[in-house]
Amino acid sequence: MKYRYAGFQSSGKQVRGEIDVAGGETEARSTLKSKGIWVKQLVAVAGAAPMATAGSAAPAPGSAAKKPRSRNTKAVPVSFFESLPSLTEFTAFIRQLSTMIGAGIPIVQSLGILSEQMDNKALARALGDMKIRIESGMSLTEATAIHPKIFDRVFLNLIAAGEASGTIDKVLLRLATHYEKSAAIARKVKSAMTYPTVMLVIITCVVILLLYIVVPKFAEMFASGGKQLPEATQMVMTLSQFVQDNILFIMGGIVAAGFGLRYIFTNEQTRKQIDPVLLKLPFLGKLIMKVSIARFSRTLSTMIEAGVPIIEALNITSKVSGNYAIESAVVKTREAITSGKTLAEPLMAAKVFPKMAVSMIAVGEQTGALAQMLVKIAEFYEDEVDGIIGGLSSIIEPLMMVFVGIIAAGILIPMYLPVFKMGEAFGGG
Repeated sequence: MKYRYAGFQSSGKQVRGEIDVAGGETEARSTLKSKGIWVKQLVAVAGAAPMATAGSAAPAPGSAAKKPRSRNTKAVPVSFFESLPSLTEFTAFIRQLSTMIGAGIPIVQSLGILSEQMDNKALARALGDMKIRIESGMSLTEATAIHPKIFDRVFLNLIAAGEASGTIDKVLLRLATHYEKSAAIARKVKSAMTYPTVMLVIITCVVILLLYIVVPKFAEMFASGGKQLPEATQMVMTLSQFVQDNILFIMGGIVAAGFGLRYIFTNEQTRKQIDPVLLKLPFLGKLIMKVSIARFSRTLSTMIEAGVPIIEALNITSKVSGNYAIESAVVKTREAITSGKTLAEPLMAAKVFPKMAVSMIAVGEQTGALAQMLVKIAEFYEDEVDGIIGGLSSIIEPLMMVFVGIIAAGILIPMYLPVFKMGEAFGGG
């Protein structure tokens, strides 16, 4: 049977062509793999006569050959009313699918069972759709690629490698471990940032409420007294009047600032300028760098272990680091490897990765244990992240409490100064 394929050679070069095999898709993938080609897409050529299998009837003379069913490969969007699965939900799904395939349950049946059990509607709908498409002749890789919002490039490429090597269940276990570690690091960073973020929101709300509601009450009381107010009190009252006159603009500005910050940190052009600066910040820069290197190392290790070519692995891994400076260094490294350099050389030249990490990568390349060395690097920096987050938590909490006290005192003390002066006057009298 004739197949049209697209994929990569071990050097990273993209290749396309056709292959004619006596068996089916599995034999085509196996043959291409023996030639050093990693298959990303494999499609039966329309009009090619399939080989008769044992127990199947040969087509009657003169009858028209049955055309293969057309397959729509257009990406399926996620509904506006459906939320994407969390990393925890996604990891649970991967582990369940790996267990079922390892137990000998066919992939179609496994997807059908899981689609009925998933609480996340978007994931359940995607699994149901994949089941139907695989039944109609698609490979798991092709069916997965139709849902890019659910399944990222790491998942897609590792599934393709697993299908090519016939080790889907093992690849799924690697993916589950990968996403579990990613979820753990994300939780730690989120927990470190949640407290100061919540406190800043509370402080902002308290300041606005004090200036908009509490200070005007004092202003009315002082106005009836007709006495000269202290300069600090007058400044707070002026600020309060500004807030009352422009409350809608202030609220709108806060919302706009939130969207602006989100745009700055998600837009590719602004990230090119901001991300290198973030790495140089005291304390926070070290945290960002260690988180990025841990993600890079674990993702690259997972892909190499699954058999993904190093060029394609670096292309995908560069997108998951979370920092443009590191992403740019990985992209340059990928380009350098195609010209014959090792992985460690361009990483060292980029001066973004710590020397220790690059040295360990160099040793891994020399000993042929690069994947294992990358795991050790990921584990080391994940432990470092734990230490930094623990230190941040112990510092941020008391600092935020002091900050809250200063803000509250800066508003309330000036408002009580006239009251204290009145008390002194009565005491003197």
